[in-house]
Amino acid sequence: DSQDKLQEIRRHFTRTPDLSILLWLYFCWCSGADVDVFLDRQEAKRLRRLSYVAAIDSRIGRRAGTLTLWTRLAWSVREAYGARGLPPHRRGWSTKLQGVEYLTELTMADVLFGKSRNRSFLHDPDAAFCTWRIWQEFTASAPPHYAEELASITWRRDLKVQKVQTYVWNFTASPPPQHGLSYVGMQREECAASRGGPCSSCREELGRNWCELECGHEFHRECLRTGLQQRSSTCPICRDYAVLPADVPGRPARNNSRRHKAKPWKRSFF
Repeated sequence: DSQDKLQEIRRHFTRTPDLSILLWLYFCWCSGADVDVFLDRQEAKRLRRLSYVAAIDSRIGRRAGTLTLWTRLAWSVREAYGARGLPPHRRGWSTKLQGVEYLTELTMADVLFGKSRNRSFLHDPDAAFCTWRIWQEFTASAPPHYAEELASITWRRDLKVQKVQTYVWNFTASPPPQHGLSYVGMQREECAASRGGPCSSCREELGRNWCELECGHEFHRECLRTGLQQRSSTCPICRDYAVLPADVPGRPARNNSRRHKAKPWKRSFF
């Protein structure tokens, strides 16, 4: 049923007020908007508000034909902001989580509006390169204790954004933020569920497609993606910070007809 389909799309892909446009787009891509969700023009027009930005939402249904939701969202944002582009919501960072999110925003802005080779990664932003411009903006915004660590990295033309994000997440130079990150340095709580137990979100059996946060809560992978998107990167149960890992592909390759079979993972970072 078309109405049920649209309601499901709204439930999974509507932007929350605390999420920037660029991070929201990235989460939409991670959640399968370029693989699993196809809309014709009439269906897209009936979506109404997803981003809660009129200039974007009014354009989602303008293109004819059956297209992925991701294609409609990406082109709507490009057309809405045009040549002026869309800068990252934050202008600096002071924690690991903020650093990873800021780098994600810089990358998405370059993929959508830049003139570098990253424009070719619209359908695979996780494969984008850390261009010299991204590198300069990111390092210039780093607080002193992180800037010293970043100075040990030699920028190269083939440097990938995900490699820098992983490096940032592994920094040990500073204490965790006030509320703590659900990674290194957190005192682990008792696990809320075992691998054979229920998902902390939907309560159905975990099976093989499971994931565990450092706080100990376990989820189906898609349940967790939805929960993190709705709660701006916090565990849906205990609200500790948690972000998605870089080492687990969120989707199959664009030209690969086989569906990706997710593997279990622990401890998360972009």
